[in-house]
Amino acid sequence: METVNFIEKFIIYIEDHLREQIDYSEALYDLGVEPKSFITIFTSLVGMTPYEYQQKRRMTEIAFELYEGHRRLIDIAKYYGYRNVDEFKDLYRRTMGISPYDTERQIRQLDLLERITFEIVPVDSPKYPTRTVYMDSFRIVGITQYFSINDYSREKKIAELKKLEKDGVLDELLNYNTGQVKGIILHERVIRDEMELMIGVSSLDATPFNETYTESSDFTIFEGMGRADELIEDIYQYIFRRWRFKMNRDLNCNFSIEVIKSPFNVDYSESKIQVWQSLE
Repeated sequence: METVNFIEKFIIYIEDHLREQIDYSEALYDLGVEPKSFITIFTSLVGMTPYEYQQKRRMTEIAFELYEGHRRLIDIAKYYGYRNVDEFKDLYRRTMGISPYDTERQIRQLDLLERITFEIVPVDSPKYPTRTVYMDSFRIVGITQYFSINDYSREKKIAELKKLEKDGVLDELLNYNTGQVKGIILHERVIRDEMELMIGVSSLDATPFNETYTESSDFTIFEGMGRADELIEDIYQYIFRRWRFKMNRDLNCNFSIEVIKSPFNVDYSESKIQVWQSLE
């Protein structure tokens, strides 16, 4: 448990120095840790070395900056420590498989890495990693559909999601994904005896789409990897059959939020999925 706690702290150290050249041996010696054994354990738990983690996280942040388009390529490269822009473009292409200039159009195909966190539980480890955060109300823009409560199902939600993907609407929505939550959002709530489903993105922009706002709330965010149609159902079963009894928390079920992170392919077997469960 202490080892995992230290790895968590070291990940924070890497995140705090993401733009810098880190001497990992020196940093670990300064912290009183023998580098070779620690890096072996880190690699086993995280799936990559600390250096690989830093490089992939840095490229992920750069990809999001390129996607958002608020700064010039040369300014982004210099901000992340690359003084030679041509060398940076070559490195980005080798790492991400595309040119920096193609990122806005192809970000949904990129293998991006968000910051890794661990939940430490002494016994009965959780099936899905979680974190609890407070989130102010945020704006979602997208396509809204209404269904009869009596015949609404998660299958219909996934069918609607696949239709929007097939029609290219998800790609168009991602062009407006400028809010604080990155990914395709599925937001459900009951409105006048009907189930309102909005599929969209968090956005600060003026768009041709419908808009809604989430509730401000404490959320426990559950994360997993798999196909959206299978994984979302499994996470909800875990929340309501195990997690809520173990944690003894009151849940706010007036609305739901699910987020499909990269890659954004609905049928992809290793998509990163989040379920945001609101707490009372």
